Amino acid sequence: MMRMVMGFSLAAVLVATLSTPTSAQVPWESPLLIGPSSPGGVSFFLVDPGEGLGALGQWQASGTSRRVGFRIGLAETHDDRMSVFGGVDFTGHIFSHSADFPLDIIWVTGLGVGVRDDAILTIPMGVSMGRLVTEEGFWFHPYLAPRLVVDAYLGDDVTHEHHDQGPHRHSHDDLDLGFALDVGADFSFTGNWAIRVGVSVGDRDGLAIGFSVPAWN
Repeated sequence: MMRMVMGFSLAAVLVATLSTPTSAQVPWESPLLIGPSSPGGVSFFLVDPGEGLGALGQWQASGTSRRVGFRIGLAETHDDRMSVFGGVDFTGHIFSHSADFPLDIIWVTGLGVGVRDDAILTIPMGVSMGRLVTEEGFWFHPYLAPRLVVDAYLGDDVTHEHHDQGPHRHSHDDLDLGFALDVGADFSFTGNWAIRVGVSVGDRDGLAIGFSVPAWN
């Protein structure tokens, strides 16, 4: 079990090191922040979805079969303006760990939008795999979530400047298919409140750190 924990930790370090920005938009689902045993209830995050800092609130239902979640947030865009983003996600059980396979696996999908002057509508489709580790009051839940992302751009091409670049023009197809990988972890010393972190790489570039409070009954 300790080898599995160390393996997930090493993967998180590697993907954070290799992460590179690929989009000028503010997607609603990066980082995804959904693992097979992620805690239900309300979570609050400081986030960087790829263009600037922001804040995110997330609610996820409890349970181990099918779950639904909602999120809404604000974040800076490339030109230091604020974008609103939000969406709904759905998950379902695929496989539970056993003596032959050490991971739990769920499917993940959803629908959401990021809005400023224009908008990006995104549908993620993938899986999330991980394992809950418990030890004398401490629990740790690392996971990986590879997924396809279908982006629909609703707006015109625009010219803008990044902090460290001159003026340039972003040109987007009306519909785009990409791939993203999330590495995340939830851990707690109390059994109720949990610290949560997540990183997105690939055709997403996101980082989030926050905490969750227990699920509502």
